[in-house]
Amino acid sequence: MEQEEKEWELNADNASKAQFSAFSKNHPREYASLFANLDKINGLLDSGNKIGGFHVGFFRSEGGDVYRIGQTGVPSAQESRLYVFPDKEKRIMYVLGIGTKDTQDRDINDAKATVNRIRQSRQDK
Repeated sequence: MEQEEKEWELNADNASKAQFSAFSKNHPREYASLFANLDKINGLLDSGNKIGGFHVGFFRSEGGDVYRIGQTGVPSAQESRLYVFPDKEKRIMYVLGIGTKDTQDRDINDAKATVNRIRQSRQDK
């Protein structure tokens, strides 16, 4: 009998609480949509789908194991992104950062640096 894989864990330890708090205050509808879409991705993963094995328009790789989740269904929205690192081996979805199209270059670079720190901290253990 096949062993059932554990559900994906959500980890926001590497996310800036101040950044997320400010974003949720300034863009509450977009914030709600981003996290609803994160729930959809986690649902797909929990039901056995693999990263790259499904195509959802709001979920896209930014390289370096960083993925962005966009908001959907928000009329006149500020284009927003939630940056995550899906650790396939440990089945942990790391929430890394949040921002708008205006800050995306910096946000992607910050997210990639955070992924590198997560990997380095594992090697140090």
